[in-house]
Amino acid sequence: MDYVLIKNGKIVVDGELQNKDVLIGNDKLIDIDDLINRPEPETPVIDASGKFLLPGTIDTNIFFSELINQDDAALKRFNQAQISCGTTTVIEPVFPQLSYSYKEELYRKKHLDYGINADYGYHLSINDWDLLLDTDMDYCYAHEGVASFYLKWPVKPDEHIVLKKLLKVAAKDSTPVLVDMHKPGESGLWYESDKTVYSETIAIHIRQLESILQLAVETKCIICIQGVCFKEELELIERYASQGNVYAELMFPFHIADSDRIAVDGRSVYSGFPVVEELSLLSEETLWRCLKQQNFFVARPMSKLFAHGVVKDSQVDNRPDEYFLIKNLLSVLYTWGVTTGKISFAELADLVACRTAKFMGLFPQKGVIKLGSDADVVIWNPDFKRNLYCHLPGMQDKDTNYFQLEGRVEFVFVKGCMVYNGESFSDDVVKGRYLYRSPYL
Repeated sequence: MDYVLIKNGKIVVDGELQNKDVLIGNDKLIDIDDLINRPEPETPVIDASGKFLLPGTIDTNIFFSELINQDDAALKRFNQAQISCGTTTVIEPVFPQLSYSYKEELYRKKHLDYGINADYGYHLSINDWDLLLDTDMDYCYAHEGVASFYLKWPVKPDEHIVLKKLLKVAAKDSTPVLVDMHKPGESGLWYESDKTVYSETIAIHIRQLESILQLAVETKCIICIQGVCFKEELELIERYASQGNVYAELMFPFHIADSDRIAVDGRSVYSGFPVVEELSLLSEETLWRCLKQQNFFVARPMSKLFAHGVVKDSQVDNRPDEYFLIKNLLSVLYTWGVTTGKISFAELADLVACRTAKFMGLFPQKGVIKLGSDADVVIWNPDFKRNLYCHLPGMQDKDTNYFQLEGRVEFVFVKGCMVYNGESFSDDVVKGRYLYRSPYL
């Protein structure tokens, strides 16, 4: 057996931080105790004194198969970006690509050799297939290990009856449905100067949001609204969350260095909307209030903000590439949340790992440092001062809203294999495997 012993690290046990030794055996955590001796004389030992041990984080909605096919170096950039953020599991939606048969498409994707380090799973899209029946959703859950579904909303009026049946099946199986809301301008029409017309598109968006929330409550389906950026959206979500299983993924509106000057086709770097007077970005106070609640998650920042990426064998977090914001998300949450006392480190671990693992049907295999769990471990150095500064939109002139980033990932293990050691990446030592998931009840 291949062992690695991590000594004196702070881990979360029952919501509290405790100093423990952690022993990795092959791809599992096989012992957690106050004092563990080397099982073999040659067993590697890492002294994690003063550092935190975090379960590998989970990216629940990333189109990784598209990202790694951009160019020859895309796979290496993707792996390094995920490792930099402590991400050891990724999940992407499955749409028709080479086939309109969901079985054929799932089979094809499950047998591809992506070369990514992270373990991976899929949300099956409810849209776009030739025909998707309620029995098909049951099949995906029972035989393919697909424990979540993906819905592009709104759908055509004549599809509502079928969709309602599918949502009832998801409710029966306790499989959540991630809802990707259509936003104004996605069909190619942008109303950046005509506020009267644009205001109407916002009103339509809010009505569409309310209609899917009503449908979820009616069918008792668990849904998660993706990429929520604005106060007006959140107010609706919180109203319906009191009536049913409504979750939401909130965008944390941060900028690093000059990232606030970056826009994509004239859109907000957060939402896809031009930020106009009719909508209000979520405030910092609102975000932290919500993120302390179990029905809210933090969304990953946008990727592909730059045309070309950078690949290095060593850690370079302050060099802009398409994953610039993603790579620094953990430092932003740690700096803005933990060091200021808004959340504890235990709450941070729950937010980025444990809570997400439960919702995605991965707990306790993922999302927790516990006997028998996968050896996906991140060693976090809380004392490292970064040469990067973070601020909220419109707040860059206020000292109290301008932070030097603190903390960084020092070691990352994926299934017991060290892929980052604080100095260099070894992203060729392990390949991700497909995850069969079951709803966490």
